Amino acid sequence: MTDSVQGNKRIAKNSLFMSLRMVFVLSLTFYATRAILEKLGQIDYGVYNTVCGFVSLFSFLNLSISNGIQRFYNFELDRNGTKGACRVYNTALRIQVITAVLLLLIVEVAGIWYINNKLVCPPDRLDAAMWAFHFSAVGFVLTILQAPYSAAVMAHEKMDFYALVSVLDAFLKLGIVFMLPLISFDRLATYAALFASINLLNLVLYAFYAKWHFPEIAFRKLIDLRLFRSMICFSGWNIFGSFSGIMKEQGINLIINFFCGPVVNAARALAAQVNAGLMAFVSNIIIPVRPQVVQSYANQNYDRTLSLTYGVTRVTSCVIALITLPIILDTHFILRLWLGNKIPEYTDTFIIFVILISFVNNLNSAVSGVIHASGRMMLYQTVSSSVSLMCIPTAYLYLKYGYSPNYALLMVLLWTTISQYVSLLIMKRVISFTLTSYAKEVLWPLLKMIALSAIIPLAIRLTMDEGWIRFLLIGATSVLMTTLCSYLFALHNSEREMIKEYIQKFQNHSNKV
Repeated sequence: MTDSVQGNKRIAKNSLFMSLRMVFVLSLTFYATRAILEKLGQIDYGVYNTVCGFVSLFSFLNLSISNGIQRFYNFELDRNGTKGACRVYNTALRIQVITAVLLLLIVEVAGIWYINNKLVCPPDRLDAAMWAFHFSAVGFVLTILQAPYSAAVMAHEKMDFYALVSVLDAFLKLGIVFMLPLISFDRLATYAALFASINLLNLVLYAFYAKWHFPEIAFRKLIDLRLFRSMICFSGWNIFGSFSGIMKEQGINLIINFFCGPVVNAARALAAQVNAGLMAFVSNIIIPVRPQVVQSYANQNYDRTLSLTYGVTRVTSCVIALITLPIILDTHFILRLWLGNKIPEYTDTFIIFVILISFVNNLNSAVSGVIHASGRMMLYQTVSSSVSLMCIPTAYLYLKYGYSPNYALLMVLLWTTISQYVSLLIMKRVISFTLTSYAKEVLWPLLKMIALSAIIPLAIRLTMDEGWIRFLLIGATSVLMTTLCSYLFALHNSEREMIKEYIQKFQNHSNKV
């Protein structure tokens, strides 16, 4: 059996673990979101997401370094085995400790100033907002310290452990919701404190698992200074990309708070929750593929690198279409099922914009994976990130002159699309391909799949009144048509053969049982 076939089977197995994880995680998360909105109320829910968004605004530094750690871990594990991975672990551990201390100081100083001077919220909730901010900052630091251990788990492709911890995390967060009515303290501050405690538990679980299973997780007093400089340099350029991603989310969130207040922030937070669930499904496919993209590039197997890149883009885009087509066509009814009658204004249009933005971002995920594997980050991060950040000043101008908050999300969609085109041009410098081949292999099959999938569900949407019958018909026809059109028009023969093989295995297993 060839390495490529074995790699594809490993990807499929890990994707299965991740998919099972998401069935539990999303079910619990969406239920918890409705419950926490009821327990906290729209004001506190909006305030919490604003202060957490401010903390997340600084996470671009941690994200850039964490992505660098993951890349070097995959690269060294394939090239130099346990010895190389041990050097990466010890270097990463020191980098993350330094990062955690510096960011905690920066976040605390900047956050206190922001809450006291710029945060829009009722005066009687300022103290609770301050406590929520402090606990969010602590949880942020704990996430930073988890990065070296998460990188080891991902590099060894132990997705079963990743899935198990994610499910536990979701159960605990749901447990927080049920605990709040039983606690006499301020609910907003208590919620933030319990959330931070879950981050602590995740750190402990990852650290113990990595130490127990991977021999390279061993502390060494001496570190490789050359590797230290390389990782910092790589992460330094990566900062632009992480900063752009955070600003597109949290920067827009802060602008909306400034011009529109916490209730519209609550709508933005609900849309972000939908996006998080959607991206979590997509990550089930992307995360297992990323290590093999790095390893194939390290081995100079560029054909496989490009094949994985095109393939993962097609498959993840089909998954997004499968999940989101019913949501786009019947947004208001789904929101009433999820949230009842307490739906913040603009939630429905925010969700549609977020889905479209996520689709474009997904096209870029595979492209960025190739460039990360190459290590040639400077041009990609500076140019594509600068283009993405143009959404901030343009959104600010639209809201300043009285336009609807929807225009803020429209600007994110516009500049994200332009950034994707720029990223493809830069990728041509890293690996040999043409824009024509990309359009033929990826864009055209996906556009054809989406257009054909939407015909029947859209006709139902336009000819029937809102209600359970229309909802069920749209859902059933959307799933059926998207699945069929994806198989016939979007996927390639190798991907179809893999699907057939796993269906056959499932049937054989069922017959034995």
